[in-house]
Amino acid sequence: MAAGRWRWVRSTPIRQTVLLIIVVAVVNLVSLGVAWITLRQDAAATLSEELSRDMASFDVSASPGALRTLVSARARVTDPSDTVFVFLGNDGGATGNARAVIDGSDVGFTARSQGAPLSDAGYLHEVRRLSGGVLIVARSLAPVADLDRTFLVLLVFSTLPTVAIAMFIGALIGRVSARRVDLIETTLDEIAGGDLSARVTVGRADDDLASIGERVNRMAAKQEAATEALRQVTTDIAHDLRTPLQRIGVTLQDLESRLEDGEARDLAEQAGAEADRAVAVFRALLQIAQIEGGQGMRDAAPVDLTEVVGQIAELYEPTAEDRGDTLVQCLPDQPVLVTGERNILGQALANLLENALRHTPEGGTITLSVARDAGGAVLSVADTGPGIPEEERDKVTRRLYRLERSRTTPGNGLGLALVAAVAERHGASLELGDADPGLVVSLRFPS
Repeated sequence: MAAGRWRWVRSTPIRQTVLLIIVVAVVNLVSLGVAWITLRQDAAATLSEELSRDMASFDVSASPGALRTLVSARARVTDPSDTVFVFLGNDGGATGNARAVIDGSDVGFTARSQGAPLSDAGYLHEVRRLSGGVLIVARSLAPVADLDRTFLVLLVFSTLPTVAIAMFIGALIGRVSARRVDLIETTLDEIAGGDLSARVTVGRADDDLASIGERVNRMAAKQEAATEALRQVTTDIAHDLRTPLQRIGVTLQDLESRLEDGEARDLAEQAGAEADRAVAVFRALLQIAQIEGGQGMRDAAPVDLTEVVGQIAELYEPTAEDRGDTLVQCLPDQPVLVTGERNILGQALANLLENALRHTPEGGTITLSVARDAGGAVLSVADTGPGIPEEERDKVTRRLYRLERSRTTPGNGLGLALVAAVAERHGASLELGDADPGLVVSLRFPS
């Protein structure tokens, strides 16, 4: 259930939306990254130029004393958190607005007092060794740090919310599209399952999915019309030919009664039997057409399957006893109700029983059972005959289809076709399985 609920996440519209958002996010991040690197380099270059100008301003000092005085003057009016000026004399004296320690190429700074703190961002420094000592000028890297924070804030409060909002809106749009795709898929599954009246609800949308839905509806309408026309032709042929064939049968019976015993009378009897068989085929075709057309569901009402099985079994018990067969009923104590039409349900069960009696060797066992499980009610007929090969089971419900070994036995290949039509009208599934030995045919009704 959970997998079906989140199936839309794997849909093509959602994937395309996510891909587009990823592309936009990557482009945005790359643009921000390039801008950040460029501006950071410019800020660092500006600091370096200012540092060089500050260092050059001390070149006017001719003597160490004058340089010390100038550094001291500049240091008094300059915030050490912005710029540091330090002069370390060869005599060990130090002048400036911070303390400095040189370690190779590195320079460390410490504040002279708590009232003159240094920059937390660090410094870009320049060291110049003079005859009277060492001059150190350093510029705070705070502008570069501020630029880094600015881009971080821009990333957090601009890019990420934009991507999040785009993903949310894209997910909504994608989910709507995914639902429409699911609707089209469901309709196609219903059509493939035999419900040619299924249609896609296109709505007011005017896009590619709506166009696909309209094409699916046109295809289903044409297929439904073609199927209905074929069904109507079959019904008309069966209806129009049944009466002439019945008249032929009556005429042959009259002819048979007038002939004396002999070859001519035997031929008349055989012709009459074939005419009766043809009438039975057309009658079965008409009955199937009526069921498929919905005429068999006019009297739909709650039906107790246990009662139906009991009545049909009582009718066929004498036939089974004459053959030496055992008719077993496995019925629950409580009624098992389904919504349907009692007469055609009884006809379907009778067809299944006749098939079982026809194909089960004498002395066999035929089991009628009714049960209810979580999926609904199940009506089953099992026999101990030769069964049906698994590769043939999807074919035996076709009209007039017969197994090769059954062509020498009575029948017209319409028994299971009628049962399939009854199952479809009741929303039930027809299942053929192995009774080991024999065949078990089950009608599974929905809850």
